[in-house]
Amino acid sequence: MDPAWLDAVVLMTTGQHVCTGSIVEPSGTVLTAYHCVATGLRPRVQTHDGRELVGRLVAANVALDLALVEVPALGPAAPTLTLATADPAQGAELWAIGHPFASAASGALAGTLLWSVSRGVVSAVGDSFVQTDAALNPGNSGGPLLDAEGRLVGVVSRKLSADNISFATRVSYASALLADRARPPALGGGWGLAAVLTPTHDAGYALGAEFELVARERVWSRLQVGGVLGESPVPHAKLALGLRQRLGHGPLSTAFDLGGAITVAEPLDPEVNARLTAVGVGLGALWAPVSGAWGVELAATLPFHGVW
Repeated sequence: MDPAWLDAVVLMTTGQHVCTGSIVEPSGTVLTAYHCVATGLRPRVQTHDGRELVGRLVAANVALDLALVEVPALGPAAPTLTLATADPAQGAELWAIGHPFASAASGALAGTLLWSVSRGVVSAVGDSFVQTDAALNPGNSGGPLLDAEGRLVGVVSRKLSADNISFATRVSYASALLADRARPPALGGGWGLAAVLTPTHDAGYALGAEFELVARERVWSRLQVGGVLGESPVPHAKLALGLRQRLGHGPLSTAFDLGGAITVAEPLDPEVNARLTAVGVGLGALWAPVSGAWGVELAATLPFHGVW
């Protein structure tokens, strides 16, 4: 493996998602996986030599999990990886470069995980994806699979819940995206589940589970189901819509949400809800215009989230 390959690989942070990208044009075009940038936040890009820059999503193929991110500050002579002109043969040797479990790369593990290299072979070549047994983990997404000559033959996309069964989008589709620059979709975003404790206007408390959908990290909707605690528990459901402003980036990114909600079943009232959520724990203020009640809302995010 040529150590120069590392210089054409970047660390990408989009909200709480940490991924990998490959510089494929000297002007600063980065090839990555679409699910890494689906939330719509501006991706933060860190180069191998330590520069920190900001990119912009300019093209995508959602079905095949590919995206192009422009980072003009990388150019005009950024180191690049060359895309192979043909798919690799079954059994051919492959190299993968990425940032598995990047958030753990501190303390005793400082100097590891980032720009980590693994090796494998082409297990199979399908219609859309190349299967490999190279060690790939969260943080490798969007990174390159390289052949023995350092040519990019796949973009890491996903893996099964088993050892050494991972998939990368075939290079021919990446080449097509570079050629046609298909615009990214208007929709796309994230989803999550949370546990929420909400005061009610009669000094009681409602406890429920909440499902959230966020479109492009700008518009959110939440469906909450649960019950009001007390001697006579009352089931309730709440549908909320609102707008989001994201503050910060990386694992400490914070979302400021402002919106309105309609609650079904007394003793809850229709309410306006503003919530500040950081690292999976939410604290917000709510006001019920019908009763004039006000209070605080607490939310703890469950370990279930993803992008769509």
